[in-house]
Amino acid sequence: MNRVKESFFYKFLNKLDISEDSYLTRLFTESFLLGLINKFFQSAQGLFSRITSNSLLINNIDCLIIGLITILLISLTFCATATIGLIAGITFILFLIKLTLKKNEQFSINALDVPIFAYIGLIVLSAAFSTLFIPSIKGLAKVIVYFASYLVFFNILKDKPLRSYYFLAIIAFTAFGESVLAIYQNFVGVESLATWQDAKNVNPELLMTRVYGSLKPYNPNLLAGYLTAAISSTAGLFFLFACKKKFRLTLVFLVAFISIFLAIIFTGSRGAYLGAGGILAALTLISGHIIWHDFPKKIWLRKIWIYLTLIGISGVLFLILASPSLQHRIASIFAFWEDSSNSFRFNVYMSSLQMFLDNWLTGIGPGNEVFRLVYGLYMKTGFDALAAYSVPLEIAVESGIFALLAFLWILLIIFLKTAKILLNSNNIEKKILVSCCMIAIMGIIIHGLVDTIFFRPQVQLLFWMFIAVFAVNAKN
Repeated sequence: MNRVKESFFYKFLNKLDISEDSYLTRLFTESFLLGLINKFFQSAQGLFSRITSNSLLINNIDCLIIGLITILLISLTFCATATIGLIAGITFILFLIKLTLKKNEQFSINALDVPIFAYIGLIVLSAAFSTLFIPSIKGLAKVIVYFASYLVFFNILKDKPLRSYYFLAIIAFTAFGESVLAIYQNFVGVESLATWQDAKNVNPELLMTRVYGSLKPYNPNLLAGYLTAAISSTAGLFFLFACKKKFRLTLVFLVAFISIFLAIIFTGSRGAYLGAGGILAALTLISGHIIWHDFPKKIWLRKIWIYLTLIGISGVLFLILASPSLQHRIASIFAFWEDSSNSFRFNVYMSSLQMFLDNWLTGIGPGNEVFRLVYGLYMKTGFDALAAYSVPLEIAVESGIFALLAFLWILLIIFLKTAKILLNSNNIEKKILVSCCMIAIMGIIIHGLVDTIFFRPQVQLLFWMFIAVFAVNAKN
């Protein structure tokens, strides 16, 4: 271990991590701009103090914001994008009202905000320098809505991190309900609304019934992305309540986890299969680490972990072996150019890579509208696309190499902080919460390597919620 810590690679990675008392964090928290913003809010609070001091609305504004966030998280499963954006916008406005009118409130940032602000700032620069300025501004507006939601999530949690349990539970129960609908669709049967799988030269009996739930627009990959993002919350709550010896709730979240996992399988989304596989592997390794290192004398816990791991592996193998259509769907991942969906993506990747190479510094500008307008100049005949079908490639194309590096920096810090907490902290609940968020983000990114449902609000808002929960609990 000492050799590892003394290595150049470890020292380099450690320097990329940012602590709360680091120079960069102090630079942000003590900056003139942040001070100016908080002085404005203090002045406004003093100006309206007589009116707001006894106001029932202002004194309970946190409850209203939490209520709106709850509605926002639930709305992801059935509302259109415009409606979700409207709810997010109203929530942010209410947050600004809180900062303006509630005494002693101020805008706060954390160490993770350094790369986050850098990432958002580079997207703003990309829009500013885009040759398609108006479409870029439309794309930037969506980014700002997501970023504003993150600011609300973090600031509503920062003083009361126990609220993290509530938001994770809302995500878990909402996704559980959606998974039940998806399982119902699988057994009842649903009509394919698009060419969702390669039907050429394939036995019709090997084609899956791909479920899509109630998320709009109806798309199995979107449902899969949402469930992949949400499944970690059920696992996190399962372990948290197991530690608290609340076994009824433990059982509820175990059932929810299994239900969501089955629903992911029924979506037929191969990217989600990769994401779910990564999530299962991470859950197994991290839970094993905690049990072996934090409960060394509880041999029965080790036995339960071994039994659950064996049952889980056996269950997955049984599902695969019992379903020829699932076997065919998984095998198609490795068919490469022979599968039409894979072939389509490879052609889009090559065109998108050329777009990036020609616009590597600041990108073409944010938003799928900009992508569509520029992609037509690069696409191969017959391979029209709405996006790059890869999150890292999409970020690089839209906002340039430095935006991609800033985004990867965010992810790297999350993984580094999680590793440090797992190795050094004695707080079991903190380990579970932080790991839950890291695993959710990891699952989203693995799926995002081969799809761009990440940019849909159903996935993007969960991504920023998990980052907010992580930032709060990694700090405390």
